[in-house]
Amino acid sequence: MNKILIVGLIGILSAWITIIISALINPWFSITHNALSDLGGGGPLNGHPYPTDPLVYNGGLIITSLIILIFSILIVNNSRNKLEIVGGSFFMISALFLALIGIYHEGTYPHNFVSLWFFILASISYIVISISLILTRIFLKIGIILLSLIILGWILFIIIPWQSVAEDEIFGISIIDICVILHGISFNKIH
Repeated sequence: MNKILIVGLIGILSAWITIIISALINPWFSITHNALSDLGGGGPLNGHPYPTDPLVYNGGLIITSLIILIFSILIVNNSRNKLEIVGGSFFMISALFLALIGIYHEGTYPHNFVSLWFFILASISYIVISISLILTRIFLKIGIILLSLIILGWILFIIIPWQSVAEDEIFGISIIDICVILHGISFNKIH
């Protein structure tokens, strides 16, 4: 297993551990009724109780963003072409927006903006990376899978009548996780 994939897997684990621990210490939280960000802020004005220890969620997002930053730097430093550098750079910016979700938690003015743009920037990143992999031809299959996954993910996000924001956020996080894993695996191949 290569270091890029290892760091990617650590980032994935960090995100899920943050979400799970935060949900466990907030028994009122429901995947079918809340947004994940309810675990980090807001309160009765946002339609839920005040979260217990919101620093667990917000701090966990900031820690995860630092891991994503390291992952992105590894992508850029080990890139196979200039387009992959661009995609890795977009992923660095998405890491910044993930940190901003923790800083501008629910109940603050820029929260919705930074939350949405985290997903948009991560998607742009993997669209660019998928095209870079397709162009190398050695990684054609992984590139096609990544591109298809992002496009299908956004189509499903739009057409599925999600019961809650948390459900569509979990779906989006899962798509990003799969992209990170597949991209990390591509670094196992000789280039």
